Amino acid sequence: MMTTALLPPSAPGGLPLLGHLPALARDPLGFFLGLRAHGPVVRIGLGTRVAYVLTEPELVRRVYVSEQHRFDKGGALIEKVRDYAGNGLATCPAADHAVQRPLMQPAFQRDRLVGYGSVVRDAIEEVTGEWTHGRVVDLSVEMHRLTTLVTSRTLVAADRGLPAAGRIAEGLPDITRGMYWRMVVPGKVFPRVPLQVNRRFDEQTARTRAAVDAVVEQYRADPTDRGDLLSAVLAACEEDPDPRRAVYDQVITLLTAGVETAASAMTWTLRAVDGDPEARDRIVEEAVGVLGGRVPVHADLASLGHAQRAVTEALRLRPPVWLVSRCATEDVDWPEGRIPAGADVFFSPYALHRDEAVFPEPEVFDPGRWAAGRVTAAQRGGFFGFGAGRRKCIGDALAVNEVTAVVAAVLSRFRLVHREPGLATTTARMLLMPPATWVRVERR
Repeated sequence: MMTTALLPPSAPGGLPLLGHLPALARDPLGFFLGLRAHGPVVRIGLGTRVAYVLTEPELVRRVYVSEQHRFDKGGALIEKVRDYAGNGLATCPAADHAVQRPLMQPAFQRDRLVGYGSVVRDAIEEVTGEWTHGRVVDLSVEMHRLTTLVTSRTLVAADRGLPAAGRIAEGLPDITRGMYWRMVVPGKVFPRVPLQVNRRFDEQTARTRAAVDAVVEQYRADPTDRGDLLSAVLAACEEDPDPRRAVYDQVITLLTAGVETAASAMTWTLRAVDGDPEARDRIVEEAVGVLGGRVPVHADLASLGHAQRAVTEALRLRPPVWLVSRCATEDVDWPEGRIPAGADVFFSPYALHRDEAVFPEPEVFDPGRWAAGRVTAAQRGGFFGFGAGRRKCIGDALAVNEVTAVVAAVLSRFRLVHREPGLATTTARMLLMPPATWVRVERR
């Protein structure tokens, strides 16, 4: 039985019945960033529920790697996400993950990544081909269009399935917004309140389920392996007791990661680079020399180091997945504080990536900190843009390749004249999405 002797400190400012929910709602990023001052493990109140926040990279490495058996995907917040996202790779408990990941892994092997590279190239050509000299565009919208094309075409190779895949992706902003509010508002009443966020969530969820079912039926009528992600998903789920539900769960996981998080990373990187002329010029010089005006393919990516380091640095400063949760499966007795079995445990990559002991001048966009000979082991170990350990994002290589290709192609072919260059402030919801990013595009 645990004692209270080593209970971690409680964050100041909690209110009766509400805990720290008002502070979290006002400024979620600032709230988690400020917790480091109170200790490596800090208790917070979510309504009447107590949760534990980890503020040091070493503790997070324990959760992800050395002591992962003591923590699992679960708890009240993850259960709310599962109401929509189901039991896919991103949300399932460890026992299911051990079965699912090996079945899904073939879809992300190198030979498949090479093939997906041509899909990325075609999508870049299609979207940027509409950028006439002097046109004003919202980069956040354009990058969402691009990732929708890429994800739709890597998920569904059959032409007749593409419209449905596109419709699914278009509804994701309303869905992720609704999921966030379901996560942070305690109890089961909120989803039934007739608010616009709930109506849109319900409408898009129903539309998404219908679209997924329609595409799956097309594939089952002709079960040929088309070399796409949906073929891999169907093969992985065929032995599941409820294959229809299992396929839906994995499709939603892939779409959310492939569209929303990739679009966020692209927009943030382009914003950050254009706020740093030296970094931008290095990327442009390198990309022009390697590509000669064409769009990169998979074989070019190894030669685009400046672009790739800029992507990593943007992910450090603006990680799309800014908050991660686990559930303690047993009493955890650390020198830094005790966490009881069943407790919700949180950590924020956004806050962890601003640890000055790991990342000097943490608010400075500095792609060079990731250069060979300069990057440290602590920085590699303190970067959680894709998680770590067994549950590291299965599509991390695909995501980095895609964003790197887009950044190199766009900057080597266009000048982006920003109304507001550099990294803007942002509001955190389910994901850390950029605001509207208006630019005038000028062909080089």
